[in-house]
Amino acid sequence: MNDKAPSETEPSRTIPRREPMRIAVVGATGRTGRLVVDLALAAGHTVTAVARDPARLPEYAHGTPLTARADVGRPGSLRGPLSDQDAVVATLGTTGRRTATTVFSDGARELTAALRDGGARHLVTMSSAGLDTSRLPRAQRVVARLVVDRLYREVHHDLARMEAVLAGSDTAWTVVRVPMLKDGPPSPGPQVSYDRPLPRAGTATRATVAHWIVDHLGDPTTFRRLVHLADD
Repeated sequence: MNDKAPSETEPSRTIPRREPMRIAVVGATGRTGRLVVDLALAAGHTVTAVARDPARLPEYAHGTPLTARADVGRPGSLRGPLSDQDAVVATLGTTGRRTATTVFSDGARELTAALRDGGARHLVTMSSAGLDTSRLPRAQRVVARLVVDRLYREVHHDLARMEAVLAGSDTAWTVVRVPMLKDGPPSPGPQVSYDRPLPRAGTATRATVAHWIVDHLGDPTTFRRLVHLADD
């Protein structure tokens, strides 16, 4: 675990360009996953787009990734695609908001096992800012409890299990907690807080999240930390 003291709120920064890395993106057909793949290609990385159905992968503006078929719901299927990678980004999702799910916690177990076997140095995965609303103004906390938690309770329960799996592993993980996601351009100056929730976090564009992830791949100051991210 890195020894950087937790900070309340830190400005977003762009990590200086590193040597090209080998990166796998799990959940590459999703809206955020597609952006991560394209931005990683643009940065000169070798990218493997991992999906249950690689035929659903789109064309990318900045190159063509390698592809692999895998499903986090099938034990062991990630081991091949994630072997010999430098970093892995998981942008998992579920369409059933109100039904019980284990896709995130099961995914975390499969990801950490595959990274342990394959040697990747860094795992980045997404979670929800709704897991901790303690610093929101009272009115927003009430809304979160009565509306957001009611809609996303089952998802939040499994995201909490996912974070517990990661915390109990020896993986160099980074969990990016995001508020409501939307489409749009990246924020020029997103809010970023390490290990503590943002006092104001309304929305984040998927492009903001994807840019932050790609800029911080392999960044040891983010290892084993909860990164709260939102637009300015």
